[in-house]
Amino acid sequence: MELNELYNQLIAEGCLQFCIEGIGEQCYDDIERLEMKAGQWSVSYYERGQVRETLFSSLDKQEAIRFYYDHIMKIRHWHLVVSTRSPDLFNGYKELLESLNIRTVQNDIKEEHDYKYRLFVTNKDIFKAKELFDEIPYFDEDPARL
Repeated sequence: MELNELYNQLIAEGCLQFCIEGIGEQCYDDIERLEMKAGQWSVSYYERGQVRETLFSSLDKQEAIRFYYDHIMKIRHWHLVVSTRSPDLFNGYKELLESLNIRTVQNDIKEEHDYKYRLFVTNKDIFKAKELFDEIPYFDEDPARL
């Protein structure tokens, strides 16, 4: 497998928390990154632009690709579907998704005088959600609209 194939396969699996050197968006913050360093293929965890931990290193590109694919597939990739201040709107989205066996994750933002309901789906379920709704993610940032 080549790096472009790996990238496309991870996208097709609904993954979004990954970075492959030279392909797609280049990230160096809170991410596991596959890259060539000092003649070796490595998978390193980056935090704030600095390597915090090297998880894997090998001269063999295919071995590194296999390790990276398996590692990234173990991560639960959250995709935001809804962000709203309306509990009714939030519950409507949640009930519809769950009625279609799409698992959801609620992760709200609570501030002193504000409460935002946030609904996520994980991994490949994002593709099912995109078939249901015209707009993903749905943001309802104007309290006057409620």
